[in-house]
Amino acid sequence: MSDWRRCDTCRKVRSSDEFDGEATTCVVCLTVPAPVARKKAAPVVRTRTTPRPAAAPAEPAARKPLLGSVGSGDLEVRERRARRAAQEALAESHPEEFGLLLRDARQAEGLRPLSTGSAANGTEDDV
Repeated sequence: MSDWRRCDTCRKVRSSDEFDGEATTCVVCLTVPAPVARKKAAPVVRTRTTPRPAAAPAEPAARKPLLGSVGSGDLEVRERRARRAAQEALAESHPEEFGLLLRDARQAEGLRPLSTGSAANGTEDDV
């Protein structure tokens, strides 16, 4: 049965056969060359640059309408938007007739009538 000892250098537990007599350092630590000291890393060099002047903000270009795909969203949304624009244009060009048509449509839907001022403008107070 072999005896076990701890090496003072590498701190590994080794059998007594790996030591020279009563030595406290194992044969492996005595035969391995000493580790080569690593060079220190060079310090980081930072160069300072002069601050650049802030770029002048670019003026936004005038947006041109896109031909072929005017609007965003699906077809139903664009149709509702076009209908709303036509209704607003009609309300501005014929306010009295639009007010009468709006009043009749609200009455058919069971909604209360609008005041005369808002019906002429084509705006709804109740949504």
